[in-house]
Amino acid sequence: MEGEDDGTVTEWLVQCAGVLPAALSDDLERIDELTTDGGAALLMEAGARLGVDVGALGLDPLEVAVRAFLDHREVFEAAYGRQLVAALKGTTEFVGRARRDPGHPEMTHIHALEAQLGQHFEARARSAHCRVSMGRDGARLVFTIAHGALVRADEALDGAATVVRDSAAPVYLAERPLRYRPQRRDVVIYDAEAGQLRIRAGDAASLHAYRRNFGTLLHRDADWFGTEPIVSLEPLVRLGQAVEAPTRGLAAVRLVGLVVRYTLGERGTVAIDSDDIWPFLAARMRGELADGELLEAIFHMYRPGISAPTRVCVRAPNRVEYGKVDDTVFRPFLEARGFLAAAGPRAGG
Repeated sequence: MEGEDDGTVTEWLVQCAGVLPAALSDDLERIDELTTDGGAALLMEAGARLGVDVGALGLDPLEVAVRAFLDHREVFEAAYGRQLVAALKGTTEFVGRARRDPGHPEMTHIHALEAQLGQHFEARARSAHCRVSMGRDGARLVFTIAHGALVRADEALDGAATVVRDSAAPVYLAERPLRYRPQRRDVVIYDAEAGQLRIRAGDAASLHAYRRNFGTLLHRDADWFGTEPIVSLEPLVRLGQAVEAPTRGLAAVRLVGLVVRYTLGERGTVAIDSDDIWPFLAARMRGELADGELLEAIFHMYRPGISAPTRVCVRAPNRVEYGKVDDTVFRPFLEARGFLAAAGPRAGG
């Protein structure tokens, strides 16, 4: 594929989706992510640290990335890990019991981890597919976990356009629902010097599964990184206003407050407080909010037959506050939307 640009490679990967074996497809996507000038610089830097002349691999960034992957995997994984560390936002941090370098996990243990996480995702209707890739960036072990997301259904146009009499333009007559399963990539970083685990995942249940399974992988102790409840605010970005969908036992749910911390551009913490918050968020959810760290969300939850709402505050990484009301009223909503991990001790206020 010498001479092809990044857009062509990406288009080819999209066309091959569902045809290539999952493991090969994952590797090609990771290679594609390092076929930029920035990726080439990271490969050069990693090669210098590991004693490999990356400059001799070629001039084209794609050729360099492919040859590094095939012939110098340790350089490729180090560069890929450095890219993830540099770009990582929205992580949840867990401090272990002690600072300890567990060394390089054996592949048999990685395969056991894939099987365990696959069971977790399959139980949540996300398919049993799970592939864990591992690299090292200095004292950090960097893992990427590729797995299936929930099935999506979109309206699709089937077949070529048909010219209809009296129509000024081609008309698509065949429409059908298209169901497919997107792939999600989560990231887990273990910093041996700090004894700290950093996780980027889309919901609290996944955070909980990673915390326990990576505790077992790295230290043979599922509770190494703690047992406290886990809260994640990522579902707000992933689901949008759908988080307010009806839940058994509640008459209505309304998001009325949000606290965001920005670390780029306009730095600082911003509090948003409104009874009609979604029109404001809709314009920012895929832009500015994605560049910030969600710290806290405030909901008004209405119980059947009670006009006054209960104020429920969800605060990452491990706090839910709702006063003295029995948590069996609100916990099912928080778990169903992915704000609160289903396992572990109950949160409370």
